[in-house]
Amino acid sequence: MPHHQRWLVSLLLAAACGKPSNTASVTPGDPDIAVAPGPAADPTRPATLPDAEAALAAGEPARAVALFGGVLAQNPDEATTKQAYPGLARAHEQLGDCAAAVRAYDEFITRFAADAGADMYASRGACQAELGQWQASAADFGKAFEKASVPSAQVEYLARQGYAYFELGQFNEADPLLAKADQLFLAAQDQAKERFTTFYFVGMARFYRAAIHHRAFREVEIRLPEKTMAEDFARKFAILEQAQDGYNYTIKAKHVFWVSAAGYQMGTMFEEFYDAVMHAPVPEWLDDNQRRVYYEELKNQLRPVVNKAIWVFEKNLETSRKLGYDSPFIAQTEAKLSDLQAVLLAGDTSLGKPHPRLAPEARPEFARGGEEAGEPSPVDRKLFVPEPTPL
Repeated sequence: MPHHQRWLVSLLLAAACGKPSNTASVTPGDPDIAVAPGPAADPTRPATLPDAEAALAAGEPARAVALFGGVLAQNPDEATTKQAYPGLARAHEQLGDCAAAVRAYDEFITRFAADAGADMYASRGACQAELGQWQASAADFGKAFEKASVPSAQVEYLARQGYAYFELGQFNEADPLLAKADQLFLAAQDQAKERFTTFYFVGMARFYRAAIHHRAFREVEIRLPEKTMAEDFARKFAILEQAQDGYNYTIKAKHVFWVSAAGYQMGTMFEEFYDAVMHAPVPEWLDDNQRRVYYEELKNQLRPVVNKAIWVFEKNLETSRKLGYDSPFIAQTEAKLSDLQAVLLAGDTSLGKPHPRLAPEARPEFARGGEEAGEPSPVDRKLFVPEPTPL
């Protein structure tokens, strides 16, 4: 086969291998999709590294994948190979094909481990997180932290590593990492080592420390007999206070996304506390009249908890409007506040019975619903998934 034909075949193969499986097909002439093609390719000229990097810089990741693949298909020298694999990985990232990006990073790190810096491990760790490969992601962010020297990068890598362990349910591993991230931030501020351009990962580290307490709070069930109920109640309330302190501390990081997330979580946690006490088991020896008196008294005693949840949700909305920002948590806060106000306006229609749950999504059967399949539960997907961040 002539040389230019062999090259054309290798280029087409590289383009086919580089296409992500979840990429939608584009119909020629589709008026809703604007395509800015690069210069016409010369099939007789082999791909070059400058061509591939230019395509990537021009925002043409599919073309860049084909060109980087073409460069690597030529068995280039070591220097070119070292540049081509990271470029190929970044092109795959821009296409949203994290699996292919991880494979490209794997190739580079396998061949040139000594040259893999913190950003290389962090990029692969971020891709692994997108794929739900939490153990691998935690390991890579650990390596990235070891190689990082700038406080802001160290804080980011610890926060991401801690989050990966959080997703694995390994809270004993997650909490020290998240705490260390915050300590490094505070030390950098005290010593004026670096001016942070964003407090996103500071807020993230604090938020997930609070979330660990929130998860522990949910695990405490209020049980009979009465002595056990009192002990369970005291323990649950103590953990609620720890989580509340953590969410308030998150708000002090002053990153608007985590402010809204923490505010929403606090309000929801008060709802969950209300539900846990309202729907706690009732002693069997209570007759119908005693049961009616019991629930009437309980509703009166728990009214401040409802008021606290409403206050927290209102403050969350007030803060978002004052600062002029929005997030998924703000929309959820508005929905929660509307539901609570509707419950109060409806009055008591459940004499002798508990009120309907304020946070039904946090019931134990919901919280355990996805564990068998290895999926996060619906309540965790709703409350604990962070804002997508650049890879």
